[in-house]
Amino acid sequence: MVLIMLPTTISMFSKDSLLSFSDVKKDVLYESMNKEKLNWRKLQLITAQKVLDIKEKTTAFIVDDCVKTRTGKSMPGVSSHFDHLTFRCVMGQQILTLGLANEAQFVPLDHEIFISYSKEQMLDYKFKDERSIAAKRYKLSQTQTKPEMIISMIKRAVQSGIEADYFLADAWFATKKIIKMFEEQSLIAIVRMNKNKMKYRLTKNGITSSFNSQELFKDQIKGNWERVQGVKYQSKSTIVELNLATTKDEPDHWTKVKLLYVSSLDEAKQKASKHDRALFNNRYNLHQ
Repeated sequence: MVLIMLPTTISMFSKDSLLSFSDVKKDVLYESMNKEKLNWRKLQLITAQKVLDIKEKTTAFIVDDCVKTRTGKSMPGVSSHFDHLTFRCVMGQQILTLGLANEAQFVPLDHEIFISYSKEQMLDYKFKDERSIAAKRYKLSQTQTKPEMIISMIKRAVQSGIEADYFLADAWFATKKIIKMFEEQSLIAIVRMNKNKMKYRLTKNGITSSFNSQELFKDQIKGNWERVQGVKYQSKSTIVELNLATTKDEPDHWTKVKLLYVSSLDEAKQKASKHDRALFNNRYNLHQ
């Protein structure tokens, strides 16, 4: 096993990494970072295009978020976020990252900082030019929702010529707006779904009924589990319809999705544990 220590500060990066391909020192890097007109997002996309192995056929967009804890009463540009690793609210910055994965590599494509309204600490300085790239990105970090950020990032990646077959994300991004984006970008999406009150439509024996995920489990899944060979899990899927309209004023927009229920198997009792049960949404091409 090889242990790799990644630099955690600008100074460490300048000393350990930057000097490997450049003679500039950390002051030059700090100066570059403070330039409001530099398009770091474009640089990241161009770098990704150079690094990506186009020979790999199966690719997937992967989205995730992390919280960087930052403390201090005068720390600017931070807010309160729920950290799902520690299960508590912390002060810091929430960073959304979009990457492209294939069988050989994972390459970051884009990122965005999300600032919530909860306990937001404003910047203690003004931008030199409110029309600059830095000022506009900071404004977006305050005004956009996380689903809106993800949709924008994927659209930018596709417009730059980077495409994928699949989209993978956890339950934080299983919203109707993002699922609608799957259709628009022709992505096969695999996302974990929240077991909430979201309604699905199921037609059986000529009768159409409305169910939430728990009701679907009782009606379609419970007692019909199928053992997954080689692992201590069992699963069962069902094809339903989901209305992607988010308001009463929008016209109905029904799309077919496959809900996959997965559960660990209690070997002693040979039954599923309700405390270790997951639900996934696979928005896919039914004609394949």
